Amino acid sequence: MNKPNQLECFQLLEEFADEASQTLDVEASLDALLGDDFDDVEVMRERRRSPRHPFQTTQMYAEYDGENLPPTARFRHAKFYDISSTGISFMLPSKPTHARFILAIGIAPFRFFEAELVHVREMQCDGTVCYQLGCRLVRRITPNKPA
Repeated sequence: MNKPNQLECFQLLEEFADEASQTLDVEASLDALLGDDFDDVEVMRERRRSPRHPFQTTQMYAEYDGENLPPTARFRHAKFYDISSTGISFMLPSKPTHARFILAIGIAPFRFFEAELVHVREMQCDGTVCYQLGCRLVRRITPNKPA
């Protein structure tokens, strides 16, 4: 798997932003069909609607209540893991307390996205427990510009 450069990662996000209103929640349908105890790795890979690419860089996230956009002070750094045109994953040192996030991707001016938690996986990171969050990209958020 070739590691895409930052421009290619942004192109994946732009592809998502362009097609977000047309996507269906295929993963939820497949989860219902296959059940929770299905472990076949090859089939799991085929479930993805779009290929994942390494995106091992530090970006920012904030928990989101679904109504009020978080203030700048609530954004935290996290190591992101991989990316596709429909999803993204990142690592946290503790279990998440929210199911929605606002992601600030890139360098200023950031591209903002709403992400919805799909799964959490406990892992080892540098000898300590951490959590990989797999998220579905919901929509791109365009901040209001002052008049």
